[in-house]
Amino acid sequence: MNIKDYRYKAKRMKDGKIVKGVTEGPSKAVVDQFLFENGMRAIEIESTNNLFGKLSRITLGSVITDTDLIFYLKQLASLLRSGIKLNEACEILATQQTSKNVRRVYYSIYYDVNGGASLSEALKRYPKEFPRMLLSLVQVGEATGELEEVLDEAVEYFEKQYHLKTQIKSTLMLPVIYLVVAFGVAIFLMVAVMPQFEGMYASLGGELPGVTMFFMNAGNFVRANALFIIAGIILFVVLVRAIYKRFEGVQNAVSAVAIKMPIFGELVKMNNLSRIASTLSQMLTNHVPLQESLKNTYETIDNKVYKKLLIQAQKNVNQGDTMSSTFEHHYASEVVFTRMMSVGERSGDLAKMMTSLSNYYDEDSEVKIDRLKKGLEPLLLIFIYGMILVMILAVMLPSLTLSDQLG
Repeated sequence: MNIKDYRYKAKRMKDGKIVKGVTEGPSKAVVDQFLFENGMRAIEIESTNNLFGKLSRITLGSVITDTDLIFYLKQLASLLRSGIKLNEACEILATQQTSKNVRRVYYSIYYDVNGGASLSEALKRYPKEFPRMLLSLVQVGEATGELEEVLDEAVEYFEKQYHLKTQIKSTLMLPVIYLVVAFGVAIFLMVAVMPQFEGMYASLGGELPGVTMFFMNAGNFVRANALFIIAGIILFVVLVRAIYKRFEGVQNAVSAVAIKMPIFGELVKMNNLSRIASTLSQMLTNHVPLQESLKNTYETIDNKVYKKLLIQAQKNVNQGDTMSSTFEHHYASEVVFTRMMSVGERSGDLAKMMTSLSNYYDEDSEVKIDRLKKGLEPLLLIFIYGMILVMILAVMLPSLTLSDQLG
């Protein structure tokens, strides 16, 4: 699909104001429709060569967020259910999208579908934007003629995963926020407050307490080498990211440590086991073969330990062994997970058992995350108060010491 930049002049329908701007699209007709959908009636639309527009089309990584995907699937299912044809539904959703990068993807899907391709074939062109498991579900929906129902189930799955991810992120951000505030206060006192007292203490004479000298020297060092410290931190972060991406052994070690961490390890384990159960439940319920379901589940997991477990589970299934034997007695698994999976395999109703396991983790995650937050807050507050107390002592002790020495 050839995307061009268009300069437009349009009348805003709500107040009659004339507005000008630049947008992009595959044709003038599409741009005209886009303006109309956004409350404007086009007066002039002209093609233009815009350098900034071309640069904006260069993207790194995915452009469709979790919320974008959920909204797109939800609206698509709703439009199809109301009797609108697939190609028209894709055009409506593309035209309504305000983000240029996202709209570009949606227009590409529309043009592919309008040209005779299936929805799954159109989505397959963007593997970074649409998960493999979604493609498998859409293929099932197209084959069975139940695309709307499958899209509804996919929306429910992605909403649950997004909710869990958001909860875990907010929990992990809690200590980060506390630590940033604590170190921010410490640096402010060292750099801005301590120097004010240094000259006064020097003029009065006497020996300063060790804790005060430590903070003064640290503040002087930070002020003198601020640029080098910032550059060093940036370089360290870049090197760590590069080493992590390049060496698989490092990725394996980090994944294992994340699972075994004293407090946050439970969150990592719950997140990955929940995702495995939910994905397998979604796949198997829609009659996707077990091997294909395991491949799709593998794509949804980032932790290397669980990726290896899923690969081993595929091998076991190929050899006629059970999938649950892979997770049994492994430090990254849980007893309830392996037992329910084993029961499902023995009863021949693995899909139903995975659904029950997914519901169990949905309920359990709320309890565990709430418990973790309540446990973290007092520990972090003790740390913050302790640091502030030390800083107050560093400021106050010299006054008390010098008073005694002068008295």
